Amino acid sequence: MPVFEGITVLAHSPAEVFDFICNPANLIAVTPPDLHLRLVEAPERLSLGARIVVQSRRWGFSQRIVSLVTAFEPNRVIVDEQKEGPFKKWVHSHRLEAIPEGTRMIDRVEYEAPGGLLGLVFTTDAIENELQELFAYRTEKFKELLQESTKPAT
Repeated sequence: MPVFEGITVLAHSPAEVFDFICNPANLIAVTPPDLHLRLVEAPERLSLGARIVVQSRRWGFSQRIVSLVTAFEPNRVIVDEQKEGPFKKWVHSHRLEAIPEGTRMIDRVEYEAPGGLLGLVFTTDAIENELQELFAYRTEKFKELLQESTKPAT
């Protein structure tokens, strides 16, 4: 099964990063606008068992994706798994490690390409390329938005 891994170093504590990723609205904020991702249903804060429903549109395909949080360790790990959506399998782990610079966030995505007609467009190679672009964008947005969220009030 294909696996994609991205590492982001953030100048913030694991607690600050964890707090940021526990807010489902921030998922939208760190996603490239060309994915047209919209939050349909989610709790205010993620927790074990939380259900997240998003709608996305890419290359003329509209997709509804339902994910569940299947692992949750405060300030360390969140794992969400697609339960409904385009992929045969999609498991996204966010692991946080304290380092002298702040936090190393390791995103690991285990996936299987969709079948049928969608699988002709979303091949493993195409998904890998999309993930590289997505995580490059996310890295910059995480840095920008975390910096804004931790500025002291003036």
